[in-house]
Amino acid sequence: MGGVKRCILMLLVCILAPTITAPPASSTSLQPNSHGISFNQENGMIFDEFLQLNGSSTSPLTDYVWRLSPIEHGSEEFASGKFTSVLAVTDVLWNWELIVNVSIYDCTCVLHIFDSNESIHPVASTVVYLGTQNHHPHILQFSSSTGIPHLSQSNLSITIPVVIPVSGSQETFVKMGVCPAPYGFCLTEMVDFFNFNSTTSHGQIQIDFDRVGAELTDGFWLFNITLTDALLRTSNTEHFKILVDQNLPVATLSCDVDSVQGEEASSDASLQSIVIEENTSLSFSALIDDGYVGGQNILTWTLVMPDNSRRALVSSEQISESLITLNPEISGTWSVELLVRDTAGWLSHFSINFTVENVAPVAMVELDSFVVLNGASISLSAGENWTLNSSQSVDTENDIGNLLHTWYVNGNTLATGKMELNSSDFPDPGVYDVLLVVQDDDGLESELAFEVKISEDSDTSTIRSSTLLLSGSVSIALLLIFGIFVISKRKKSRQTVVPKWNSKNGFSDEGQL
Repeated sequence: MGGVKRCILMLLVCILAPTITAPPASSTSLQPNSHGISFNQENGMIFDEFLQLNGSSTSPLTDYVWRLSPIEHGSEEFASGKFTSVLAVTDVLWNWELIVNVSIYDCTCVLHIFDSNESIHPVASTVVYLGTQNHHPHILQFSSSTGIPHLSQSNLSITIPVVIPVSGSQETFVKMGVCPAPYGFCLTEMVDFFNFNSTTSHGQIQIDFDRVGAELTDGFWLFNITLTDALLRTSNTEHFKILVDQNLPVATLSCDVDSVQGEEASSDASLQSIVIEENTSLSFSALIDDGYVGGQNILTWTLVMPDNSRRALVSSEQISESLITLNPEISGTWSVELLVRDTAGWLSHFSINFTVENVAPVAMVELDSFVVLNGASISLSAGENWTLNSSQSVDTENDIGNLLHTWYVNGNTLATGKMELNSSDFPDPGVYDVLLVVQDDDGLESELAFEVKISEDSDTSTIRSSTLLLSGSVSIALLLIFGIFVISKRKKSRQTVVPKWNSKNGFSDEGQL
């Protein structure tokens, strides 16, 4: 009968074991994982003779195996194998069952399920207590789905999943240590930490930190936690990290022209004088001090232009997250604003102003590719074709296309908006005082004054000279001829004429008395 009673008792244990009251641990073990395997039992079930587990899977489990070993890290497995049964429920759902004789074991153990094709890491696990001895509380591995918890603008509560053996009392004692760990490992030895409250219920421990009472400076802190139950059974030690950040970040904005200490938007940082000329490049850099190392700050730059319009930086202006370079083309007062969001979510606003001064244009005039200097005197002829060209006047890139050219001649406006004057604008010989005024769209102007002397056409002068010479020559010739004629007349009037007498016989009486 003893054997029959033992068998009946073992059967009852197997039937009732799943219903034995035990504190629920992590609900994550009950949920399907990435391989679709789930357990119908919670962590911390007690099995004396037979380990009996079941659950479901979205995989057929053909290539899956289980391994049973003590919970301590590095312990060797003492049992492994295939599932006792796998039953297809639908085309995509299978129910599984596992029954293993564990009557010779007393331990806090873990059952891992592996994909035999990827046997390095388990795809599902559950903690079980076998036999009646060596049962200890166990802290399950945990992590926050939102990253590192922050003790910042409010108090912090952290929930830690645990497995506690069934006993007469659920009272537990939590021991914690702490050390600064900006890089994930302790920079100093851990010291005991007592500034917390803990509550144990439903397979989890809730640790509460008061943002003031924790007395922790800003930074990353690494904690260890160990659990002891009412029977003084000690759990494993797990670690977690929190960020303490209760202060706003501070930024120093620096400019390669000048630098100021960044303040909040209401500060008078703008009183610092940074003055540059149009189209001059300048750079700004930000140095963030959040009071601790290891944080990740998000920097957002905004540019406020002289007309108070705002825009984000373009890719060519943002060299890195903390360095920008600008090439402002519009004169006036600009502002660079920086919004810093630190790891804990604190927001700080900083700004720095700078003034862009308008650059005056430079008036230039060319006469057939020769540069006319200010105060120069140019001699030209009325019959020539020539051009005075002011298109080479210079200004900054944003103003060069909007320059207004105005020409004044002898104090009067000759042309506005023209870049060229030619010989047809000076039809008559004479002396002209020419003034060119070049004005940009900000009203800043530059002047160039010079003198243009236009003489008569050289061909006309030559003809007139030849005509005068010919006329003079003819006049002189006529005067000479007239003089010769007059002289000749005068000589004839002065001669004595001796009369000639003829003799009767026909012979001349010349020379005879």
